[in-house]
Amino acid sequence: MARAHNEHILGLIDGLVAAAGGTPQDLDGIAFGCGPGSFTGVRIAASVAQALALGAGASVAPVSSTLALAVAAIEQRAVEDGVVVSIRSRRDAFYLASFSIADGEPIAHRADQLLTACPDWAEFANGWPLAGDPPSWLPADAPVLSEVAVGAGLIAQLGARAFAEGRGLDPELGLPAYVQGDSPWRPVGDEATARLN
Repeated sequence: MARAHNEHILGLIDGLVAAAGGTPQDLDGIAFGCGPGSFTGVRIAASVAQALALGAGASVAPVSSTLALAVAAIEQRAVEDGVVVSIRSRRDAFYLASFSIADGEPIAHRADQLLTACPDWAEFANGWPLAGDPPSWLPADAPVLSEVAVGAGLIAQLGARAFAEGRGLDPELGLPAYVQGDSPWRPVGDEATARLN
């Protein structure tokens, strides 16, 4: 769904757990998409995961949205050398990261960055495709992988891998991923302050 996650997420979780024949208290680990991404959506995911984990005595596994998108590109579009991933932030700002690929696994090449103009990355010159939301400022000749999707199942798989590798965290450490320069809040200028007085 595009909106109203906060109104439906707990009911969806209850239904999923009940269909598996358990209760939320039976959970050992909870994975969630930690961002970067929608400011509100990421915060909802983190807070629900923390609350469920605290109630169940479970661990959490924050899963990077850009890593998940890179994995989806490898699985769905057979990307081989490397991939640049892009997630819209707001207006013309996008989160970009790049991953090289070795033995079918993504390896972080460039960490998440919030950009409003095309970076001078060799990845574009080397023909690495872009998966995700294509920015308007992307070079016209850049290859774009359309219809690469990340679903809850992929987040669960990546979370399960994190738990198997001993990377589960205490609930209070399951935080959203924020990227430097990313904040929806803007300082109030003197003019706006004057109007309030």
